[in-house]
Amino acid sequence: MAESTQTPIDAPGMATIAVLSTALAKKFCVRLTGEWSESLNTYSILALPPGNRKSSVFKALQEPITAFEKEERERLAMKISEQKVKLRAKQKRVDQLEKEYAKNGDKSTLNEIYALTNEMEEEDILSIPRFITEDVTPEKLADLMAENNEKMSLLSAEGGGIFSIMAGRYASDGKANLEMFLKGFSGDYCAIDRIGRETKVLEEPALTIGLFLQPHVVYSVPSSFQERGLMPRFLYSFPKSLVGYRKITPPSINEEVKKQYRLNIKKLLRIDVNESVQLTLTSDAIQAEENFRTEIETMFLEGGELAEMKEWGSKLAGQIIRVAGLLHVAEQAETLQLDSPNPKEITREINKDTFMKTRNLSGYFIEHAKAAYGSMGADKGLQDAKYLLGVIRRQDKPTIAYRDIQLLTNKRFSTASELQDSFRELEERGFVYQRKEGRKTFYDVNPFILSPKKNTYMAYNSQQHPVERERGGSSPQPTPIYTTY
Repeated sequence: MAESTQTPIDAPGMATIAVLSTALAKKFCVRLTGEWSESLNTYSILALPPGNRKSSVFKALQEPITAFEKEERERLAMKISEQKVKLRAKQKRVDQLEKEYAKNGDKSTLNEIYALTNEMEEEDILSIPRFITEDVTPEKLADLMAENNEKMSLLSAEGGGIFSIMAGRYASDGKANLEMFLKGFSGDYCAIDRIGRETKVLEEPALTIGLFLQPHVVYSVPSSFQERGLMPRFLYSFPKSLVGYRKITPPSINEEVKKQYRLNIKKLLRIDVNESVQLTLTSDAIQAEENFRTEIETMFLEGGELAEMKEWGSKLAGQIIRVAGLLHVAEQAETLQLDSPNPKEITREINKDTFMKTRNLSGYFIEHAKAAYGSMGADKGLQDAKYLLGVIRRQDKPTIAYRDIQLLTNKRFSTASELQDSFRELEERGFVYQRKEGRKTFYDVNPFILSPKKNTYMAYNSQQHPVERERGGSSPQPTPIYTTY
């Protein structure tokens, strides 16, 4: 998929996690201890600028789900219509009997009312299954989940809109409504109360969120999303855009590969269980998982990789278990029967090899979470400084003229003061050093951010670098600004 669409491999990888989560949530869970189990629903965000064919990737990978929904809609349409007619007829009969009973008080009439009422209440109401929704309010989402075994997926190739809904776009008071999204991840009891309408109660909701969006959406999420714990529930991917480096005529995906993928996802969608099938880890996988959690714990110490992201990091072990469960089931899809896939045919124990493959993704997710957390809530000034740093790095020169950079960035910085403010931000962090030559302004670039061949200029012409001459000693390593990976 990555090769045929000329997108970063991260894109189909993250989309596949969301697709597997959509197919398998509430069908399987991973039991670690008597008190700790993880469902297989995931929240994920992939951020790429416009023009990166996000929609093409998402559409192709979720196509088996939309096709399955269509098949089920066509198969059940007549049965659902017949059932509705019968239920309306029974309800009309009950209404008639109630009027008769009000007149004569005949006990046999009352017994018939009871019998018909019990029949309607006990009948298994047919409905057309839904797996995916997109632009939906929390109240409507609760309705959809109640009608679909308390599970639903929010999948979108342009996912910025859902954040504005979470922030309260459709709320009468304009306040953020995050309860459904918070509890849908962890499977906590959730009751949605609405004026004039029936309360929706979800005992163990399982919500999947898979969003492809533009980086600026993550930059501008409300602080309440972080404070209330929504953003720490996501796995993040901030890959580098391939625009400008793509093949013009890449090879297409082999048709047999497409066919097998669609068939495998269809089998997973057809799995029918009364309650979640519990998966466990083999003994050596258990030891590897415990070692992994020990490693994570040390990352929370001061100076550790997760010291500044403790809430996100505290969910990392569970996130890896969820993905391991998805991969474990997906690997066995080809052995299942299409007409009636039996979940008992799925091996119940996740082996060490599958766990370690997933555990090795943790470094990726940590680095990309850093990119996300370095961006969330960042003000425009910091974003401008990041942009300017990118422009400077692309020049790959030890010294740059202010005038040259001004010409390259005039679409971003409408005034000279905005550009100068961004230069000051970079200078304070040690990325550049300003100097004058007559009336002209130049900036010497810290060697740490140049390509290796340019780093040799640190002592060019047997003289110290300007930063060294001013401050003494070697060139300082710049204070990081998180950049897009």
